[in-house]
Amino acid sequence: MIDLYGMSSPNVVKITVMLEEVGLAYRQHHVNVFAGDQHVSGFLKISPNNKVPVIVDADGPGGAPLPVFESGAILLYLAEKTGKLLPASGVARTTVMEWLMVQVASVGPMFGQLVHFLRYAPAGNDYGAQRYTSEVRRILGVLDRRLATAAFLGGDEYSIADVATWPWLRTASGIYPFLTAAAAKGDALAEWPAVGRWFAAIGARPAVARGVVNGDRFLEDDKSAFGAADPDAFDRFFNRGKFTR
Repeated sequence: MIDLYGMSSPNVVKITVMLEEVGLAYRQHHVNVFAGDQHVSGFLKISPNNKVPVIVDADGPGGAPLPVFESGAILLYLAEKTGKLLPASGVARTTVMEWLMVQVASVGPMFGQLVHFLRYAPAGNDYGAQRYTSEVRRILGVLDRRLATAAFLGGDEYSIADVATWPWLRTASGIYPFLTAAAAKGDALAEWPAVGRWFAAIGARPAVARGVVNGDRFLEDDKSAFGAADPDAFDRFFNRGKFTR
């Protein structure tokens, strides 16, 4: 049994999708980041970077429980545990790893920063929104060029590189003004047709649909947590104000 600790986030949806794809049983546990659950000692023991997602595999190597934190590391662990969605060796494995790193190093951080500056930054931060909009658009171009020459990010086969990246495109399509404006005209990803083709194909996978439903189950808990949070809670979450380091 896998215990998954999370909140409503593309990084958490990566893991619910992966668990559905590889067929492992799991339980979900909400982490109230606005109340500071991610800073308590018990949570830090399994997630030293005080972030979600984190899993605890009750049947880890040698039969001992094993916590794994950071979404990219979790995907690698689950792929290697099950022998699924990651080539065993050679060029195919290296290519999947390259595109997984693109998600971990570029898609997640840049897309996440744009969400922050669009939704949470105080007035007068137009530069931040413009800078990260430009970077997100650049990354979409990188993905589109890749997917114009390959069925999936890692090549001919669906892999953890796709599992990692798809949830961020799903979230972006409903948040970023330049994508929602395009969606109102009929296709959020019209400017990046290869990405659009890939996005639709992955979204049609039954395991992905199940992973999305389960990932979204964290949302109701997050709504309650968000509504109960005071200004100090938001400052602590964003490392600002008196919590600035």
